[in-house]
This record gives sequence, C-alpha cells and structure tokens, in this order.
Amino acid sequence: MSERGVPLRAKVAAALVHASPDWSALLASRAMGAAARAKLPTGVGRFLVGAYARWFRVNLNEVDPLELEEGFDSFDAFFTRRLREGARFIDRDPRTIVSPCDGELRELAEIERESEVVAKGQRYSIAELLADPELAELFVGGVSATIYLHPRDYHRVHCPSDALARRVTLVPGRLLPVTDASVAREPRVMAVNERMVHVLETGHGWVAVVMVAAFGVGNMSCAYDRFSPHPRELEIHHREPPARLRKGDELGTFHLGSTVIVLAQASVRAGQQVALGRIRLGQGLLEERAR
Repeated sequence: MSERGVPLRAKVAAALVHASPDWSALLASRAMGAAARAKLPTGVGRFLVGAYARWFRVNLNEVDPLELEEGFDSFDAFFTRRLREGARFIDRDPRTIVSPCDGELRELAEIERESEVVAKGQRYSIAELLADPELAELFVGGVSATIYLHPRDYHRVHCPSDALARRVTLVPGRLLPVTDASVAREPRVMAVNERMVHVLETGHGWVAVVMVAAFGVGNMSCAYDRFSPHPRELEIHHREPPARLRKGDELGTFHLGSTVIVLAQASVRAGQQVALGRIRLGQGLLEERAR
C-alpha cells in the first residue's frame, strides 16, 4: 500500500511505533489496558463515557439499557459493552456465514495457491496468519474477509455459523497499529501482530475466525475458555469435548480493539449482496456456492 493520502500525523505515529522495540509496545499496551480497567467514580465514569461517545459518535441507543442506566465502573466496561436485545438481526439462513462483528469490511479476497491471500495489493501467508501450515492448506481456493473495528464499534466477536469450536490458538506477536499508515510500512502486519485463532467445524467445512491485536489492545478474551493474555510462545488449546456454538453466540472480546479476519473453505463464496464498507454483526457475509 502507498502512503499517499495518509495524514502526516498518522505516518509519524506509525513510524514511532514501528521503530520501537517490541517490549515497549507491549508495556504501553499493558499500561493502557490497566488504565482502562481502573475503577472510576460514578460521576467521572459518566463524564468520560459521554465525552467518548460524542467524540466517536457511539450510538448509545444500541447499548443494553440496564448497563447504561447503572453506568460503567471503568472505561473497559464501556468499551466491551453489550448490545440491547434485538439491536442486531442474525441471518439464520443455513446457507450463509455471517459477519462476526461490527466494523468496516476492508477486503474480500480469494486465498490463492501456496496458501496466500492478497489484501490491498499485498500478499501474506495464511500459514503465517494461522501459525499452522497444515490448517492453512485447507483454505486454499477459499475466501478471506478482513473487518476493521473502529473505536466507535461494538467490540465483541461472535460465531459466524453454527459450529463446534475445536481449537483456540494463541499466537505471540507484535502490537503494531493496523492503520493505513502502519500497513504501508508493514504489509504483513496481520500475520505479524499477536492473534487469537478460533478454529471452527461447521456445515460449510472449516472456518477460522482470527482476532488480530494491535497497539493499545489491553488484551483479547475468549468467551468459552480462559487464557492468560499476551502469550510468550505459541499456545494450542484443543477443546475436548468441543464447545457447541450457535450462529451469533459470542466467541471473544477485544479490550480495546483491532481487526477480525474470517477464513472459509472453497465451498463458499462472497455473498452476492455484500460490498466493501460498513458491515454489522449478523449480516450475511459469505454464502454456499451453487452446486
């Protein structure tokens, strides 16, 4: 990606983070996470939440009314807020794989030979992304969808299809920003940053939902298992028995957000009505190919 059109401030910020040693980005992200989890007096919490919501244009009408009424005792509690019942429609058509989150659909790409995906004109290896060459081979000929979560977005990630959660892989990595300026400096940023990989067995074949951390992400949590954040080495957690999840059930949460990548096998394709741009949790994303 070219840096043309990227604001100078964003270029400078990306350059500073990229030039910093890995330990400093991790330390800064942990500090930001600790600050976000710090307990706040009720009045202070309401002021900060209101200011943040106005600045980023958060739609508070979608927030669980009980949480909103009681207030949030930390910024993290607000950032990981739940939606009110009925705020999202989950497409229950068994032929579809839905978006697992709110965000901006930035890429829909075919996974090419040698397990590569092309995103914004740049190539990175699915084997690198998943930290599993054997699993990556299953997705050759399939589809990759990349969704960026904006600070205003709902930051819980949900299951895109009825599934058995067979495995969770925690991949250590850097905590680089995922802005356009950062991608211009490191096109493989999605395969370089820390990741949580949910490996799902579905009626469409294997699906992987990859939660990619970024600078400032305090940590990522899993809804159906518990792990320590920021792994120092590769961790593969097999689920026996597997967690049974329905389409729309929660997979995990970003505690300060980033990017989600969905990988599916060749049995599905991009939905015919799907376009790049804003997408909402539960909206059809991929669909079965005609037989």
